[in-house]
Amino acid sequence: MTATPTLTICVPSRNRQYTFKETIRSLVMSPRLDVHFVFADNSDDPSIMNDFMKDVIGDPRVTYLPTDDRIHPMSGNWERCVEAARGDFICVIGDDDYVDPDVAGLISDLCAKEKDVDVVVWGRLSFNWPDNRFAPCSVAVPLGTKVFEVPRVHLFEEFFGWKVHDATPNCPFSIYHGAVSRRAMEANKRRFGGRHFGHITVDFETSCKLVVNARRFFYVERPFSVLGACFASNSGGVGNPEELKRRHANAMAELGRNIDEDPYMKNFPFGCILGVAAAVGQVQEWFCTTFGIKRPKGWEANFADACALDCNRSGSQQAFDLIVEGYLRGLRLWKGGEYVKYFNPVFKERSAGLVYFGMNEKNLHIDENVADVQTPAELYRIVSQVMVPIAELKKTNSKKKVA
Repeated sequence: MTATPTLTICVPSRNRQYTFKETIRSLVMSPRLDVHFVFADNSDDPSIMNDFMKDVIGDPRVTYLPTDDRIHPMSGNWERCVEAARGDFICVIGDDDYVDPDVAGLISDLCAKEKDVDVVVWGRLSFNWPDNRFAPCSVAVPLGTKVFEVPRVHLFEEFFGWKVHDATPNCPFSIYHGAVSRRAMEANKRRFGGRHFGHITVDFETSCKLVVNARRFFYVERPFSVLGACFASNSGGVGNPEELKRRHANAMAELGRNIDEDPYMKNFPFGCILGVAAAVGQVQEWFCTTFGIKRPKGWEANFADACALDCNRSGSQQAFDLIVEGYLRGLRLWKGGEYVKYFNPVFKERSAGLVYFGMNEKNLHIDENVADVQTPAELYRIVSQVMVPIAELKKTNSKKKVA
């Protein structure tokens, strides 16, 4: 390993040893010497990963953080990962995900040509592990070839203003499936509470801090990572109120308190158990209240719209009705009910067996089961055959407004 690696890839894990092992195997296969890996186990049974890692820790690029004398909340496990990082840039992925270590070369080349690069993010693929495939699914493969700089002022308006018509605000700029400079992470730590992660929604917390405090942001159209989803993944509960309730209870138990009862929540009656819009809204509320950040005018109406779109992701009429009831209750209590009129959820039955394969304007849609792939890394290796070679990516001088 080089004295100061270009990139540290952190993989925190809790009780998902099967996917964790596969992710570790796929990463250390890379021959690159300018990457550093931090693998942090936080499981109830530490022996499983301790035994597995005996054959891995001889790799000088690997730092292994075993389960210690207490179980950490997610924010705590991420914290110790980043503290152990040695690279100039840091990326965090889940234990059921994959990121191509070759992205380190792209980051190095970009930093050689541009000053003050703090955040580099890229396109992402999605993948359901075999235990999480309940219906036919396609994978959208972005075919773009450009590298854009994105103005921070635009990101602030998009993210905190909820400007995009979606269940979550538009901001891929995060340490999660992105690379953030060590300088930016340390600057955020100094300015925002003395820790890298102070909220349980760690990915969007990082977005909050970067959009306010980082220097230059670059977006690469080509995918370099895969968002995996196994049955035990956090995303596995989306659209299922009972499963969300169970996972919320577990997370609060590990944290040692219910964050829905924290003081800043008294003026924001949307518990994160409601769904992704509520969870992102909650971390923004925490961040803006704690650190005195003023949000863009009109964000409230856009947030109410996002709540409706979150409801529309429900997998059944029963789940839809429960989630609508929860959001509607919050909207009636929030700011005198002024934004209820922007909340217009519509339930639609999911089409059975109708999956699009082929080309559209920007993406190639392929069968998730292509070549019988079993892991995110296997999918990435197949898909990389049709993506632009890294050396042919082109930096454009125009600034991209929507990443």
